[in-house]
Amino acid sequence: MLSRGVFLILVCTAALGCDEANPFVFESVIVDADNGNPAAGTDATTLRIEVQEGEATPRSEDFPVNDGLFDAILEFESFVSPTRIRIAILGDTTDLVTAPPGFVPSVSGGLMRVVAAEPASCVRIAFDQMEAARERFAMVRSGTFALLAGGTEASAEQVEFFDALQWEARLFAEDLSLPTLGPTRAASIDEVQILVLPDDASAFVFNMSDPLNRVTPVVLHPGAGPASAIVSVPGTGAMVIGGEIGGEAQANVSVVDPEGGITARTLSTPRAGPVAAALGSDVLVVGGNDVGDAELIREGSSTGQPVGSLEDGIREEGLLVTDGESLALLMGGADDQGVVRQDTVRLDGCAGGCEATPGPAWTTARLEALQPVDSALVVGGTDSQSVEQVQWSGAAVTIVSLVDLVVPRANPSGIVYESGAFVVAGGNDGVSSRNDFEFCVPNMLTPL
Repeated sequence: MLSRGVFLILVCTAALGCDEANPFVFESVIVDADNGNPAAGTDATTLRIEVQEGEATPRSEDFPVNDGLFDAILEFESFVSPTRIRIAILGDTTDLVTAPPGFVPSVSGGLMRVVAAEPASCVRIAFDQMEAARERFAMVRSGTFALLAGGTEASAEQVEFFDALQWEARLFAEDLSLPTLGPTRAASIDEVQILVLPDDASAFVFNMSDPLNRVTPVVLHPGAGPASAIVSVPGTGAMVIGGEIGGEAQANVSVVDPEGGITARTLSTPRAGPVAAALGSDVLVVGGNDVGDAELIREGSSTGQPVGSLEDGIREEGLLVTDGESLALLMGGADDQGVVRQDTVRLDGCAGGCEATPGPAWTTARLEALQPVDSALVVGGTDSQSVEQVQWSGAAVTIVSLVDLVVPRANPSGIVYESGAFVVAGGNDGVSSRNDFEFCVPNMLTPL
């Protein structure tokens, strides 16, 4: 047994039609931020593991912790189903929780490492770092992996990947021979293909599953680049919106689909530097012009439809946080005098056209914060360790403090797991770019 504690998941047994003499064993290790035993030196008495396999009813089992050591054998009913896990180490004064991203055991590497932390906390990971210090970079999840691209100086480490199951970042085995990307953004096209939009190089599609065809150049509309918005649209692909040529805003939109096709659409008005977010299969686009109005790019429509209730003015580098369906909050950004805006705008009922009204004041408004995909989080920012969350409840919308990062991080990147736990990477701490990770857990993980 490993001194840091381990639990073994016996995934495939004779009852499932496997070789009884050679069962499939999935080894899982629970560690702290230093790769040590999180239960050592605590009064922990119980290891609790909750599991859901596919659509099966979730189940929970408790195992003893003795003098900080623990092990468990947890037999799965299937090893080919999408699986979600929640883990807690409990005692009279001990409360440590964690959860890996959802995974399919039979297609994993057979080893999982998870980091346990106290609820409502972030921990800096000491045992794993990115291959290069990065800020203003893309981090896009693909199953249990994430692509990290750009945001670094000229080097061979323009892209790497993060293995979220094994908690390890490393370079791809192939020689990708990519140019310096500079500040970079990206969006998922589908589960394995990611559209990468660098400031200092041409756009390309990165394939996470095909080592023989990792990089495929794509030609987007004229003006696509740093002044464009980029967003993933479920079931459609990745959309690049607006941009500029010679300082002139553009109304072009490019949609890159999973087959590699590019479809042209058009905004109702030219926009340079808008923000955008998917609401189901539609896309809400805000700002990027002096008026600061909005429009919806409806599924199947070739032209954006204006949202008549919004004229917000200049809001450079603002954030658009949504519930993914019909609600959004426009927040932050700087006005035409460079002053950070604390006022927000809520947009309700966007499934039917959007109604804009004043939102809550963002008293900790800041620039260079991260708004992770598939979340309502606002992470870090200039000289900031704050992580906040936009919460909708009936007619009310609030911005609440969630956790604090260990160090300030401007222009970081990150990914969010199904449990609500999340990883924050890189950024600038006010002195230099960083190459480290933090793992954060909210006060409560999303139930199975």
